[in-house]
Amino acid sequence: MKHYNRYVLGRLTQTFGFFSLILILAYWINRSLGIFNSLIGDGQSTIVFFELIFLFLPQVIAIILPIAALAATIFIINRMNSESELVILDAAGLSPFNILRPFIYFAFLTSILTAILSLYLVPISRSQMDFRTEIISKDIISKLISDGSFLHPVPNMTIFVSSVNTNGELEDIFIHDQRSKDRDLTYVATRALLVKENEKSHLVLFNGLLQTLDIKSNTLSHIGFDSLTYRLAQLTSTEEKKMRNIDNYGIIELLKADHALQKSLKKSKSRIQFEAHDRILKPLHCFIYVLLSAVVMCIGSYSRFGLARQIFFSVLIVLGFNILSTNGLVLLRRDSSNWFFGYLPAILGFILVYLLFTRVRKVFFIQPSFSKFKGSSL
Repeated sequence: MKHYNRYVLGRLTQTFGFFSLILILAYWINRSLGIFNSLIGDGQSTIVFFELIFLFLPQVIAIILPIAALAATIFIINRMNSESELVILDAAGLSPFNILRPFIYFAFLTSILTAILSLYLVPISRSQMDFRTEIISKDIISKLISDGSFLHPVPNMTIFVSSVNTNGELEDIFIHDQRSKDRDLTYVATRALLVKENEKSHLVLFNGLLQTLDIKSNTLSHIGFDSLTYRLAQLTSTEEKKMRNIDNYGIIELLKADHALQKSLKKSKSRIQFEAHDRILKPLHCFIYVLLSAVVMCIGSYSRFGLARQIFFSVLIVLGFNILSTNGLVLLRRDSSNWFFGYLPAILGFILVYLLFTRVRKVFFIQPSFSKFKGSSL
């Protein structure tokens, strides 16, 4: 039995790794192209691009892993049937449970990997990715490279750059700053240079005019300058934004969802608790995907026509289970008191696995027995 378990589990992991690699690369490259277009269009470097796509990788793996596990299970059982290995196992007297034992081990393995991803790696990567995206969205230096458009990096502030010359200098700069309650500031310059020092951005203006409007006295004054340094300050602290991300909190904190957490995240109690239940359910769903497909694929004895029916029904049952799970999560997201509906499909999935297990290595359909009549001799 140990040799059989090791043999089947080894083939499962190899096939699972192959399907995972192909599907992850296809999905990852497809999503990376969208990130590449948006970042390069904003003037970001390739280093920022690679940082973001690697932060996105755990989310891709979490999506693909259950699909790859399902495909590997169906592929291996179908190959064992085509090579008559299942017939040999039946002839050797192995019970249905012993035949399915390596697939149960494989289900535990994939569910553990999914749990690591959904409970730890995905929240961390998603939080860090949102944090880096927030910093990039407020990176005025890169945005100013997009000339010919009015920019609003922070509320009550407008920046316009006419063009950028070959030396990297900004030409025909216009800045309108209304963040102060006492006065409005308007800067106009013929050219400017962008300087970044100690993580702070500065804009050095040349040959310009500063116009000040005193709101209280309603007086307007202006002054010309040869050079002027303007500090590009950010209105919102990125550290504060990082603490408002739901991915920075663990399951226990999310399940409690006290008033302080709701106020900090600015989300409802149902939305916060939904995130916790979703992280818990993903490993369970992956476990059930593998068990359901393995049990359905092992129903029926050897047939020279292959396992086409088993493949069809295994995919159909897993698809139906996924639809029920999605609807349960929708109800859970609407109201946290509907938490039972989120776990109900998983319970039904285990019950279905138990019922289908009674048909393993037996006829695919329960066929009625017909009496055979023999003609009487006259």
